[in-house]
Amino acid sequence: SYSVTGVQTCALPISLPEPATPYSRLWEQNYAQSLQRELYRQGFPDAEVAMTPDARDAAGDLNQVDLLARVEPGERVRLGAVRFEGEERTRRSVLERRAALEPGEWLDRVDVERARFRLARLGVFNRVELDYDPPEGPERDAVFTLEEGKRTDISLLLGYGSYEMLRGGVEVEQRNLFGLAHRSRLRAVQSFKSTSADFAYTMPDLIGGETDVFVRGSYLRREEIDFLRREYGGGVGAQRFLPVLQTHAGLRFNYQRVQATQSEINPEIGLRDATVSAWVLDLARERRDSPIDPRRGYHLALSQELAAEVFGGNVNYYRVELGGSYHLDLGGGRRIHLGATHGAALTLGKAGDDLPLAKRFFPGGENSLRGYQYGEAAPRDDEGRIVGAEAFLLGNVELEQALTPAWSLVAFCDAVGLAGRLADYPFNEGLYSVGGGIRWKTVIGPVRLEYGHNLNRRPRDPAGTLHFSIGFPF
Repeated sequence: SYSVTGVQTCALPISLPEPATPYSRLWEQNYAQSLQRELYRQGFPDAEVAMTPDARDAAGDLNQVDLLARVEPGERVRLGAVRFEGEERTRRSVLERRAALEPGEWLDRVDVERARFRLARLGVFNRVELDYDPPEGPERDAVFTLEEGKRTDISLLLGYGSYEMLRGGVEVEQRNLFGLAHRSRLRAVQSFKSTSADFAYTMPDLIGGETDVFVRGSYLRREEIDFLRREYGGGVGAQRFLPVLQTHAGLRFNYQRVQATQSEINPEIGLRDATVSAWVLDLARERRDSPIDPRRGYHLALSQELAAEVFGGNVNYYRVELGGSYHLDLGGGRRIHLGATHGAALTLGKAGDDLPLAKRFFPGGENSLRGYQYGEAAPRDDEGRIVGAEAFLLGNVELEQALTPAWSLVAFCDAVGLAGRLADYPFNEGLYSVGGGIRWKTVIGPVRLEYGHNLNRRPRDPAGTLHFSIGFPF
């Protein structure tokens, strides 16, 4: 049973737990916080809750605890004005729309704190602080103190991968354009195997709420193992963070020209030149302690692409890719890293339709099956040339042992199942690699030197591959 005192001072309903609820100190803390949040929402910003066990009765192996909740709600307060200080270039209308607070309503501390979080997520402020003026009284103004960040950042990009080797480029990012919190980003990268450029222009709150609208354009020229890939096009879409699911969601429309040239692959396998008009849905849930060097937590990502002639292209297909990772710190500098990725593509419409060659899956590389170069662990045709898969299932297992705070050893096992045609789903061929390496942790991610040995190589497959790269593999 439970006894709650002090509730009558606020004369408002407060949620009570069911009797016989399993008790623990953690449950007690969580329940006290939930009572406090409930009072915050009803306009009591100074509410305090103290929980104390009132009695303990033993009945066999079961201990029954009576709890006494002392609730001090304080006075009920209304929200006065919503004020912003420190902004220089940002338009006041943008701030008011993003905060979405109504003066005159009961002061909900939870809602006001969420407004501070929404302002911070605009991406144009170095700092967003919240105060109340006056700090006491029946009506208080919410005062947001803002520190605007740099308008332009220019970053040099440098990386290394076992297939593309040295790559470098530049990224130019502009923030708070026109005082509307708009952002633009231009990235250009050149390596020994590829040339790429990507431009994105993002407009927050264009359609209300916390939804960002963006326009993108991209170009890619890449020398694959058995063909030359060229893709260019653009699109428009929207993205937002879903707090209830703790998930980033995005929906975009892409219009691309996709080409695979300089290839001797059987022309019956995949279209060489296609105009792709598609809707793409992206979902990502990030719960790792660090995406650069994770020690614990998990990450999930889903991408679905639907291309059809009715959207303006000349191909019809559905392509889905689902991936995730899980990381566990075992203590003593030991960590387990698990990764899995599954992809599949099926054609729609006429029986003669086929998937563009460049839209097939090409596993392999330092972030995939590490006994192979990038794209080399894909299905081959009768002549031994790499043709890509219509479905694949990739799994990665790693054991990492820290030697020092900066250096660690890693042992891994990678496996992939391949289906050259979807009729062989989920796979009819398997490749396996085992190996190890050493890692040096840096601010841009681990620098990795790893060797993967292939256990069941095919004709033309290497016995193994040595990788030197930067960044966590999955």
